[in-house]
Amino acid sequence: MTKRKPPAAAPALPDGVEEAIVLALFDLANQLVRRGDELAAAAGLTTQQWLVLLHVAGDPNFPSRAGRATTPVLPSEIARVRGVSRATVSAVVAALRRRGLITDAPDPADGRRRQLALTDRGAEAIAQIQPLRRAANQRLLAAVAPAARAQFLRYLTACLDQLWDAREAAPPPATPGRPRRRPQ
Repeated sequence: MTKRKPPAAAPALPDGVEEAIVLALFDLANQLVRRGDELAAAAGLTTQQWLVLLHVAGDPNFPSRAGRATTPVLPSEIARVRGVSRATVSAVVAALRRRGLITDAPDPADGRRRQLALTDRGAEAIAQIQPLRRAANQRLLAAVAPAARAQFLRYLTACLDQLWDAREAAPPPATPGRPRRRPQ
């Protein structure tokens, strides 16, 4: 009769595991931006330009755009859901418009706002990067079992939701040299 090995005990988590996770996510984000720049360069784009093109194209991996590929998008929506300033998005949009990758038109509901739409050239740029994107993502996640990937996405989404909730609840940041205005 063979003796069964007892199940391995789960390793104890060291103090500061949360900090280690966050630092690992920062490092991962930095590496993803670097890799994104390499992939986007294949179409002569920056990572930010590529992400805006994907957003305008209605990439289903952006929850705010899922199923809305044919619906025009506003730059303010991109800034809000991507968590960047409107000025950042405006500069990226201007560069993409100059290159003929997107168009804009007045929003029928409010002529002061501009709706963005992908051009054929923009779709071609996305298509040029797509096989590289798919291969890079497969390499990145090769060590994560397919069944664990959905759970991993749920964990990341839960973290993003926490950050979103905290951001929405926080008062606007103070401008250096000027006191923070309190809501009335």
